[in-house]
Amino acid sequence: MFRYIVRRLIQAIPIFFGITILSFALMSASGNPVAALTFRPGMTPEERDRIAARLGVNDPWPIQYLRWLAGDDWMRWDSTGDGIADHAILVPLDANGDGEPEPPGDRRGILRGDFGTSFTKKRPALDILVERLPATLELSIAAFLLGTPLGILIGIIAAINHGKWFDNVSRILAVAFTAIPTFWFAIMLLLIFSVQLRLLPIGDRCKTSLDDSCPPVTERLQYMVLPVIVLSIGSIAGYSRVMRASMLDVISADYVRTARAKGLTRRMTWIRHAARNALIPIATALGPELTFLLSGAVVTETIFNYPGVGLTSFAAVTQRDYPVVMTVTIYAAVATIIGYLLSDIMYGLIDPRIRFD
Repeated sequence: MFRYIVRRLIQAIPIFFGITILSFALMSASGNPVAALTFRPGMTPEERDRIAARLGVNDPWPIQYLRWLAGDDWMRWDSTGDGIADHAILVPLDANGDGEPEPPGDRRGILRGDFGTSFTKKRPALDILVERLPATLELSIAAFLLGTPLGILIGIIAAINHGKWFDNVSRILAVAFTAIPTFWFAIMLLLIFSVQLRLLPIGDRCKTSLDDSCPPVTERLQYMVLPVIVLSIGSIAGYSRVMRASMLDVISADYVRTARAKGLTRRMTWIRHAARNALIPIATALGPELTFLLSGAVVTETIFNYPGVGLTSFAAVTQRDYPVVMTVTIYAAVATIIGYLLSDIMYGLIDPRIRFD
């Protein structure tokens, strides 16, 4: 298995670089952020050009991509031999309008952990992501631990009671919750439990404090109840339908009937033999599910004003904060690669017929 994991990680390298090229090209094609960041009607074109040069967005996108990927120190050289590096022509010139070149700063590139500085917050983009990541992990882990086991359990019980009331009710609810839009369901929960009944907070992660810090999770569970329900209800509905269909297919197989004929109890046959093989389709869906949860639920976090990665990415897109947007994009790409790798590993753990060697 170790060799398989290493081989998959090596195969993920060109995929990663392909994602970076495509994402950066799309971001560059969305337009120059200077117009969105400056609101002075009387600003002259020269001032606008100086701001664009200072942000490094006035070069062709391939040059911007190389600077963003590998930094800008490779664009400089020591032409005099005195240890002072001159700036290459790729570096923006005359950013101050005084006829002298302006160094773009010590940009090291994302390959060395430098994702740039946020246009709006004036802070390293990676620091913003790391600061908001714990909030997203709280919701994603709680929703995963609630939605996945509960959906699988409902699917198994529905298949065992095929055609009975539990099966019919679970199928109707699964279809209904799958069809309901996430934003509408979240707003309805807010109106019922926060506005009318006043049982739960209307949003945010905790009570606002002077230092913007939150107490431990155990002391603010009431703030997580509604967002976790919204995130997990889709998983419960989806996994229950997939598990029910897979379980019905497995319990009608020959080896299950043989196990029953040999004297195994019905519970032993369903749980030990049928359920394990029925979990194989679930492993296929876990990869995208983990990616969705770890990347931040944009709609849920925005409605509940939960300061996670999803809310941060939404704000960055609306403000054209390119460094933060690209940081979240790279984080989501890495989460996607890891999620699908975990799905493949789970295949081998669930199905003994699969070998990695």
